[in-house]
Amino acid sequence: MPATRLYVEDWDIDARLAEFSGITRAELYQVVREVVGARADAGPDDPLSAAGLFAYILGTRHKRALLRSKGWMPDRRENIEATSHPDGNLKVVYQSVDVACDPFHTPQAISGKGNGAERVISQGSLFSDEEIAKLAVQSVTQPPVGMWFLCISVDGDDVRAELSKASGVAGGNFKPFEERIFILRKGEWEKIRVVGGDDSSDAIELEPTVRRK
Repeated sequence: MPATRLYVEDWDIDARLAEFSGITRAELYQVVREVVGARADAGPDDPLSAAGLFAYILGTRHKRALLRSKGWMPDRRENIEATSHPDGNLKVVYQSVDVACDPFHTPQAISGKGNGAERVISQGSLFSDEEIAKLAVQSVTQPPVGMWFLCISVDGDDVRAELSKASGVAGGNFKPFEERIFILRKGEWEKIRVVGGDDSSDAIELEPTVRRK
């Protein structure tokens, strides 16, 4: 397996994201805000799994709304709630993970991954294993293909997010990723947690989520 390609510098992150129909960090920050707000909605009378379930629903909803605004389409093959590029060979799935944006740790799905995810990941690229290995050693980054996961981790005030391409699933969870784009890195949440807290003006307007008091 080739080494994971990490995007950690601002210019590198923004350039790679632009290849996903022009999405930006500011737009993805709004998805993160909705996920954090959804988790906070869980109360003492809710099931123990409520915070994770709310995060999954709102994360999927707002990730999909963002991509649909750029011409992408819902994709539910193998019962996986993905959003698919019009070309059909690029998909993005929301995923709650233990820790995102740690270069020394592969994000792990909190709920685990099933056989359906493995089948879709293995079918999600136009390239064979041999072609992927050749592409990995080229100096020019190739257009994104296959199944990518918007991984968000929330541990108190430590909130992180990355957009990463899975290489597969083994033992019910992710193998090392092929590419990892660090969207919200350690220590950056405090700056952007309030809308307008980042210094970009291209955040999209999504339908506000009504919070119960």
